[in-house]
Amino acid sequence: MKRRDFAKAVAAAGATLAASQAIAGPATTGLRSNFAFKKEDTPVILEVAINGSATKKVNPTAPETPAEIAEQAIQCLDAGATIVHAHSNQPMEDPDAAAQVYIDAFSPVREKHPDAILYPTANFDPKVYHQERRPWKPEIQSGHYRKLAEAGAANMLLFDTGVVPIAVFDEQGKIPEKNFWWYGFWPGDAQIYLDVCNDLGTGASISVFEPGWMKNVVALARAGTLPRGSKVIMYFADYDWAGMPPPIPEALQLYLHMIEGLDLKWSVGMVGGDIMDTPLARMALERGGSFRVGLEDNWTGPSNLEQLERAKELINKVGRPIVTGAEAIKYLDIPFPATRPSA
Repeated sequence: MKRRDFAKAVAAAGATLAASQAIAGPATTGLRSNFAFKKEDTPVILEVAINGSATKKVNPTAPETPAEIAEQAIQCLDAGATIVHAHSNQPMEDPDAAAQVYIDAFSPVREKHPDAILYPTANFDPKVYHQERRPWKPEIQSGHYRKLAEAGAANMLLFDTGVVPIAVFDEQGKIPEKNFWWYGFWPGDAQIYLDVCNDLGTGASISVFEPGWMKNVVALARAGTLPRGSKVIMYFADYDWAGMPPPIPEALQLYLHMIEGLDLKWSVGMVGGDIMDTPLARMALERGGSFRVGLEDNWTGPSNLEQLERAKELINKVGRPIVTGAEAIKYLDIPFPATRPSA
């Protein structure tokens, strides 16, 4: 399509949208306040992201092998975590082979904690993103989820819908050529997520790295296609990072305004730091949300278990309970049959 034709098409679409609905304002009418809740009756979803790209070179306590991932996941669940998120760090162009690594890691956890909420990351290779300026096709990048769910290993999947740069600015204030990569997902990925959630009943952990990503969440909610068992994580990062809003109350309040009136479970997370060192962890707790910890986000910090214990101390100070096990599945309303508690 020529640029002029494309511009005309966008203008026409905008005019149609403007004629059909109000552009400004919160997500829905009939608003509820995100302050209106009872602390003692509103559980916290305490997620531990146990490794991400953190290796033992970065932090000696980071789990790398499937056996180490299983061991630390079990330890975190034993200590009262609601959800464990892990990376195999073995991306493969064969999605079934990529899934098998997670099955090997999650199966021992499932045996010890049959009601655990476990989910993997996408099957992506940052080197491919950086060197070739392209992601793998959706059937590779997101194709491992179905096998994981069919095996009963994962009852939640990562549901990412946008694009964001991942980098620390250089001394000139630019995104550096080295160690830069962009993290992105195509509409075909979203269709795979929705099909797996609808066909197999998995929950969904929906990432929000920029306000545009939250628009995607709101669009799904308005359309009635947001999967059952969904929860949203809003990510923040300090000013030395490209992408993501800074960890300030005004940034979180923008997101809360965008989802006002929607029945969403939500959390906050901090890329490259400790969310508990910002105002946002306590702010989330005071407004009915949650936060996540772990070596994926705070990779130079203390161990996963130490971060978990510190998080529990803060949650106890605020006076909200942490939901775990079968109660967590019911609270999030994850319909996955293999882990759904009997009525």
